[in-house]
Amino acid sequence: MSVRIFHIADVHFDTPFSALTAEEAASCKNSLRSAFSKAVLAAKNRGVELFFIAGDLFDSRFVSPDTLEFVRDKIASFPSCRFFISPGNHDPYGEDSFYAKGFLPENAHVFRGKERVEIDELGVDVYGFGFTEGHCGENPITGYPERRQDRISILVCHGDLNGREDGYAPFTESDVAASGFDYIALGHIHKASGVMKQGGTYYAYPGCIEGRGFDETGDKGGLLGTVSKGSVELAHFSLSVRRYERIEVDISGAETRLQVMEAIRSALRPYGGTRLRLTLTGRPKNSFYISEELFETGGSCPEYIELRDETVPSPDFTAIEAENTLRGAFFRRMRERIEGAEEGSVEKELAVRALKAGLAALEGRELSEV
Repeated sequence: MSVRIFHIADVHFDTPFSALTAEEAASCKNSLRSAFSKAVLAAKNRGVELFFIAGDLFDSRFVSPDTLEFVRDKIASFPSCRFFISPGNHDPYGEDSFYAKGFLPENAHVFRGKERVEIDELGVDVYGFGFTEGHCGENPITGYPERRQDRISILVCHGDLNGREDGYAPFTESDVAASGFDYIALGHIHKASGVMKQGGTYYAYPGCIEGRGFDETGDKGGLLGTVSKGSVELAHFSLSVRRYERIEVDISGAETRLQVMEAIRSALRPYGGTRLRLTLTGRPKNSFYISEELFETGGSCPEYIELRDETVPSPDFTAIEAENTLRGAFFRRMRERIEGAEEGSVEKELAVRALKAGLAALEGRELSEV
């Protein structure tokens, strides 16, 4: 006896993307919709019987009518599948929430508190827990009707494994081991955990379905496969429309701008189509100011490049400081400003950049070569 499932979480529809331009924000919102569409289509094509959304389907209590219609239509397009939604801390179930207004089709069930839904034709009991406020100290793993040994028992919930804060439904590995569930479909952690096991219970965070910034890097998606009595076979299914990545390039020892440019171009090659944050590190022989505008984007190149410079140039500063020249005087003055600035402050960052630019100008180099 087994059941075919698709498990996703943390979609965060209607994320405002307030730091982006209106055009960029619209593109990111459309990417979330595309990722969800891919999930439903994959579920249809692979005969999924139960589709789990383990919390934070929406980013807040305020959702546009257009988004609600989109979600309803996607779920309604697959009527033979049962959808189960566990409201999370971002989209809790309340009397005035959109969940309470009955916008979802009949094949969707939204958990309020702790419940058990019996699906006799599949031999499955689906248990679930839903946030009713933005913060919740209740354990999402305990307190359900007793598990029935002749049924596959699956729990869908949003919660924080080994959470240090009480506000996000904390629970422990011991709670999982003692739970008696065959599988626990979790949400809340945006990085995929892979399928884990405690006692006789399998459990997993699938991660978010689409990265929304450089704190959500890598390929995102859900978990697709089967749950049986006593065994689970689930694999990552990619859903990402846009992907964020972060890399570091060590340019220690670099003496020329050309060497730095070649090192960066080489590092960019595997990241076509991604939104990439590239950080320069190390101790080059000279100072270099490299702008992301110098590199192509789109096509086989990254879609977007953000370049950060954390290098510490290591020229012979002792000789420069001792010079009885304008360059030596400038260096001594800027060194005082850098040493006097607070570590990590904007003032210190600007002083370092001014030192690089000033030395380049005094040495007859263009600013683009710094």
